[in-house]
Amino acid sequence: MSAPQTLNFKGGSHGVLLFHGLSSSPLELQYLARGLSRAGYTVRVPVMDGYTYGLFGKPMKAQEWVMSALRELKRFQAECETVSIGGLCLGAILALRVAALRSDQLASVMALSTAFHYDGWGNPWYTPLLPLARYTPFAKRIRIQERSPFGLKDERMRAWIAKQMKEADESDAGAASLRVRDILQARDLIAMTRKSLADISCPTLLIHAKEDECATPRSSMEVAENVQASRIRLVLLQDSYHMISIDREKDTVLSEMQQFLSAGEGARKSPTPSERLNVLNLFEARKGVVK
Repeated sequence: MSAPQTLNFKGGSHGVLLFHGLSSSPLELQYLARGLSRAGYTVRVPVMDGYTYGLFGKPMKAQEWVMSALRELKRFQAECETVSIGGLCLGAILALRVAALRSDQLASVMALSTAFHYDGWGNPWYTPLLPLARYTPFAKRIRIQERSPFGLKDERMRAWIAKQMKEADESDAGAASLRVRDILQARDLIAMTRKSLADISCPTLLIHAKEDECATPRSSMEVAENVQASRIRLVLLQDSYHMISIDREKDTVLSEMQQFLSAGEGARKSPTPSERLNVLNLFEARKGVVK
């Protein structure tokens, strides 16, 4: 297995820093990164020790992931005039945490398939029991196998991912298994990020699949209800599962990201009651998607 590599695509003065999901690699965001680069943005999808598959050394804590992400942001800012950040799944949560800490330095944040709540239809029955592993040392060494549909509604892509996982124990959709100890740290990251949502003031884009088998749109709606951005856009996809960066509507995801970025920074202020009402009205219109 070759070592995972950071993806770098040169473009204009506006940079987009994207974080992949836990125990995955930049490849899951390659399509979006290339598309944004063609649209004129400089894009980076970094690898991070203790987070990227294949770079696991000593066990890392959630706060160490955040510090790594902040270092990546600082390095990227030295190369670009303005920077937006984003991510997929736990990478979206990592991006939101960075946004809470550095909103005044960011043009925007884009969160794809945010997973605050593992309440999707495809999770194994024991998912609610995983926090108990904190109190059983040997359980932290257990690996949880990924299984079909691998976050993909596209059946041909799903078959390709299954083949990759069987042959290499990893794929463009992530590793074939997740360590329980990393899942527990992911829950710590989720907890600290949820508490800091109100600190996010930069424009916020949220994209989520209505049929996400890992986390329902409830997670993205929670973000939109609590961030203090003056510009919030929530997009619900109709024909994808969790891995929206490579699934059937990846072109729509790319288009939404491009349009959001091109719209500019927007005002850096707390939303007025009328602006907040616009977001809440969207929730009323979509409330049937949340069980």
